[in-house]
Amino acid sequence: MAMPAGRGEAGLGAEHPAVPLGGELAAPEAELLRTVLRSQRIADRLARAPGGWRDLSEHELEQLRLTKVQRRAVLALQQLVRSGYPALPKHTFSCSADIARIYADRLGGLVYEVMLAIALNGRNEFMAELELARGGRHGAALTIADALRPVIRAGASAFVLMHNHPSGDPMPSPEDIALTTAMKTAADLVSIPLVDHIIIGGRGGGFSSMLDLWIIQ
Repeated sequence: MAMPAGRGEAGLGAEHPAVPLGGELAAPEAELLRTVLRSQRIADRLARAPGGWRDLSEHELEQLRLTKVQRRAVLALQQLVRSGYPALPKHTFSCSADIARIYADRLGGLVYEVMLAIALNGRNEFMAELELARGGRHGAALTIADALRPVIRAGASAFVLMHNHPSGDPMPSPEDIALTTAMKTAADLVSIPLVDHIIIGGRGGGFSSMLDLWIIQ
């Protein structure tokens, strides 16, 4: 499966991912988990779960050593927050510019790097937005297993990787290319193709698409 694209728009420069995932949650969610579970330690453990806490199954929560009562509380919270999630139901993406246009404002102003996976169904329609990693000003560490696990759990037929370069430079670095190449190989093995990896440049720096640049084929 391949997503049609214009294969053209890109920026200049490079970025160097290096800072490990900090395991942060957005402040309101972190406070919600701390309040309901009455445990900073458990909230932090959920924050470090690959792909975030919103889609963890009861079995996965048990593996994180949550009690039965805590597991039920987290599952109930998942149902509550799911009412407004995902933000783009049934949106169909036909090219890299479609996704970049939507995420430019959301990611372009961040001073830290975030890696997302956009899960798609068989018609290239949006299924879920999955946060895979969050780092500092210069990068976010991510393993292939950590990236694929939430994509598989979401039931995606294909997915797009998306991250930002706070420096303003959207051109992929050697590390970005190496990660993408390894990710595509692994994704093909589980028959959930990686159709693009889009990088948003901070401060209005535009975007680059590894599909458009022929890095993904």
